[in-house]
Amino acid sequence: MNLQHLKYAVEVEKTGSITQAAENLYMGQPNLSKAIKELENTLGVAIFKRTSKGVLPTAQGQEFLRYAKSILDQVERMEELYRSGGEKRLHFTASVPRASYITHAFAQFVAGVDKSQQIDVNFKETNSVDTIHSVAERESKLGIIRYQVIHEHYFQNLLADKAIDRRPLWDFTYRVLFSKRHPLASAKSFTPDDLQKYVEILHGDVTVPSLSVMGRAQTKEDQHAKKKIRIYERGSQFDLLCQVPDTFMWVSPMPQEVLDRYGLVQRKCDVIDFRMKDLLIYPEGYRFSALDEAFIQQVEQVRDEISRKEREKREETA
Repeated sequence: MNLQHLKYAVEVEKTGSITQAAENLYMGQPNLSKAIKELENTLGVAIFKRTSKGVLPTAQGQEFLRYAKSILDQVERMEELYRSGGEKRLHFTASVPRASYITHAFAQFVAGVDKSQQIDVNFKETNSVDTIHSVAERESKLGIIRYQVIHEHYFQNLLADKAIDRRPLWDFTYRVLFSKRHPLASAKSFTPDDLQKYVEILHGDVTVPSLSVMGRAQTKEDQHAKKKIRIYERGSQFDLLCQVPDTFMWVSPMPQEVLDRYGLVQRKCDVIDFRMKDLLIYPEGYRFSALDEAFIQQVEQVRDEISRKEREKREETA
């Protein structure tokens, strides 16, 4: 057994197909099948089984593959340290939701990185299902996912099935984000019904069992009259909110610096059961690098700062 055998097995699991794995590895299918069989003989267990859904790992195979991925991660980390003629390189990957508090923390994290060294950073904003897939396949070593609390069971089962560890990052209720020129920006209070005549901006690639905030607050008849603009990247939401004052968006609590930059305000609105959770996720057995720890610490600092300022504001108005 060698590292190449481990890579073969991981690729077969990733594709669910010997034929596709062989193609991805630029080798013949018979040679890959033979290598997998030799690996299984060496271990004395069957790693894979053929099913109607393709080639799937056995129970013992799943355990072996977790160890294999952990070993390959460590080897990759060592190689990355000295890949360019002995010169040390900083490598960081993360997949996250489109959340301003996270990207704000990411910018501060990058600002603190030693840029005298080679830097290779891959930071992807996407939906939770895509993030889970990315972490499960080791495309991203870290991920942050977001889901409604009512879907906790679904996501916890999915993470367990993908052999992904997790830890809580933030529990919060969504805020409504307006331009300062929005008609409701200065209102003392408002309800979801008050938002009906305005245009909601929302991300259009949600691929989990979820309902929009307004969808939960409306009757079925009202849902058909809803005004929506679906977007697929975070930058356009600020252009729309700033230039089209009758738009709004449901968001996680945002740093005051970001609100001030775009001339926005965020307000609470009572919506039953619309509580959210952000989770930090990573492969089982994965050891955080120094860069990982620095990024996580920065996200937690931004989160804590937002919470502190909101608490102080509540105390001032009490």
